[in-house]
Amino acid sequence: MVTLNPIPFPLFLTLEKAPNYGHDIASSDSLDIAGHLVVGASTLAPSVEPQQVHLHCALTDRINADAVRTTDGELRFEYTAEHLRIILDLAAGHGIRAWDAAAFIAHQVLPDLTVLDSDKTPVKTLEALPKHDGVDQESFHAASNFPLSVVPPPWFPKAGMPNVTVSGWHG
Repeated sequence: MVTLNPIPFPLFLTLEKAPNYGHDIASSDSLDIAGHLVVGASTLAPSVEPQQVHLHCALTDRINADAVRTTDGELRFEYTAEHLRIILDLAAGHGIRAWDAAAFIAHQVLPDLTVLDSDKTPVKTLEALPKHDGVDQESFHAASNFPLSVVPPPWFPKAGMPNVTVSGWHG
């Protein structure tokens, strides 16, 4: 598959953290995503093609990089634990897969791209995204650090991995 941008960039920054990255953004330019005020990449780097957004907006710390599908190829993005929290909140609030939540956010912040959901259908609304009733995404993506595009394997417990502590074992 073709990659639109060789260097990933954040799809968004939170409104409160944008100044830390050199962006002075008014609250009127923010989006409400799952109760969090965020500023999309298109506002942070207006009129900049996806291949060049990383020159204007990059994270100082990152826990992961991933990609969403578009009709033109993969759009690579990076995210911190804070970004993941927002994506997971959106997914949980709407009963959708976290990867589809990221695709919806990409659609919101880069409206000129035709972003595809996990069923390879163009993203239009939250309500139209495929529903998720599989594994606990908090456990899979946050606690176990699997990227959003990874489909949970059948053996992964639906309620998430138990916390297991082994102590006092002598072999």
